[in-house]
Order: sequence, then structure tokens, then C-alpha cells
Amino acid sequence: MITPDSNLYKNIVTTWKAPGEQWLARLPEHLRKIEKLWDLEPIRPLDNLSFHFVGSAKRKSDGLEVVIKTGCDIESLDRERQWLRHFSGVAAQVLAADKALGATMMELLLPGQTLKQSKELDDDQQTAIMAGLIHELNSRSIISGAFKHVADLAKDLDVLEGAVDPRMLSKARGILSELTFDRSQDRLLHGDLHHDNILKHKTSWKVIDPHGYIGDPMFEMAVMMYNPLDAYPTNRPLRKTLERRMSILNEYNGFDMQRMKAWAFAAAMISTAWDYGDTKKLFGIPFLVAQELRS
Repeated sequence: MITPDSNLYKNIVTTWKAPGEQWLARLPEHLRKIEKLWDLEPIRPLDNLSFHFVGSAKRKSDGLEVVIKTGCDIESLDRERQWLRHFSGVAAQVLAADKALGATMMELLLPGQTLKQSKELDDDQQTAIMAGLIHELNSRSIISGAFKHVADLAKDLDVLEGAVDPRMLSKARGILSELTFDRSQDRLLHGDLHHDNILKHKTSWKVIDPHGYIGDPMFEMAVMMYNPLDAYPTNRPLRKTLERRMSILNEYNGFDMQRMKAWAFAAAMISTAWDYGDTKKLFGIPFLVAQELRS
């Protein structure tokens, strides 16, 4: 079902090493247990899987189409379920969960088109939709749970020592330190909010695949500045797109322009560090965005 040349297989083995390989070997049996638990017809994998198995199935009792998500990192999946339940109405609905199996059953979003796939919407319109969702997410309070603080991401930058201009690295560390010092306004954040993690459901938009962090509400806009890597307008320079997106976010949410720019730079540097940690190469949009926002 999941072949060694697939992105899912490679990502799981790269990230979780031997435990990941063992989990993949047991995956067919694992899925059968989930099917039995929730009385499902055979689970069919969705396309473009990255770090977790996600599939669709039909519940035998009533024919309801559902989505199943599972993976080898049980604790992160449990945090994700907590997050989704906290943001009920904005996020995909959790129908059932089993922590021991590391499995979640969720509503199937229909038509399920991502914001990136919505070609009838221009970049300004897509940004406005994201701004509205960010406003709604930021209206909720923190919940108890084992969520990391965004300040903890500073240590991920260490891998870039000697690989990038030390002034860029110092700037990113300084931003993380300065903008996480006062935590009185912290919120529970999605942490990976971008065009591929927002899906159309009937007449509204729903959020999926949260990372789940605690931190400055303005951090929520940072990831959409560099991810997904292929969602930029081609009719204007990258810097103009970044500035325009921040202007719309300022208009809808009153976010400070300089603070947004600082968070966008820091988040792009963290993503660059993750890329470099995996490949030992500096490439891709995150580093390009960081270079654009460094001054």
C-alpha cells in the first residue's frame, strides 16, 4: 500500500528511523485493527501523504464517509486531537479517537478543495480568508495540554551555525527571545497555518493538520508567508506579495506590520533549519523568504 519510493515512506523513515520502519511494516495490520474498532469498510489512502497516514473509509453502520489519520508519533497525534476538539467549528470535527492505536476518525470535508487549489480566488482573496480564520482562532483561550511554546523552536536554529550568515542567525534568535518575553497575551496556535491546511467544507472553510503551539497570536500568520512553496502569484515580485499579504492581515486583524515581518523572518529561518537538518543544503522558498525579510 505504501511503497518505499513514496514520500510518506521516506519521510517516516527519515524522521523516526528504525521505529518508523517498524511502524510501516505493521501498517496493514494496524489499519485492519482500526477498521474493526470503528466498523469500517477498507481504508483507502489519500493522495500526497507526508508524515502521517491519512485515508478515507465508509462506516458500515450508516454509510458515513470518514477520514482516518494515524501515525507512529502517538503523542503528537494526541495533541492534534486536543487542538481539533478545542477549535470545534473552525477545525475538522473529530468523531472518535483511540490514543493507544494513535488513530483519529474525523468528518470528511466536502468538496475538500484546499485554499491553494481554489484558482478562482486571487492571492488577496485567499489571504483575506486566512485572515478571517486567524481572527477566529485567536479568539479562543489557551487550554491545558502538552503543547510546546514557540520559544522552544529557537534551539532548532542551532543546526544553521556556520551554514548561514551569522547576522541572519543572530537576528532570528533575537526575534524569538524578544517576541516571546511577554507571554500575557499568548494563545493556543495552529502553528502550521497555510493554504494546504485550509479546506472547503460546504459553504465554509475548515482548518486541518495543526502542529499546536502556545505563543504570540501574531505568530499564526508567519507560516503562510513561505508555505506552501508553490502558491505565490507569478505576476509580481516575491517581496511585493509578502508586503501585500501583511497589509491585508493588518487590515483585518490590526496586526503590527513590523511585528509580522519579524515573525515571518524568524519562522522562515526555522523552516530553513529544518530543511538543512534533513538535507545539509540551503535551498527553497523558506530561505529565499528569510533573505527578503532580513532587512
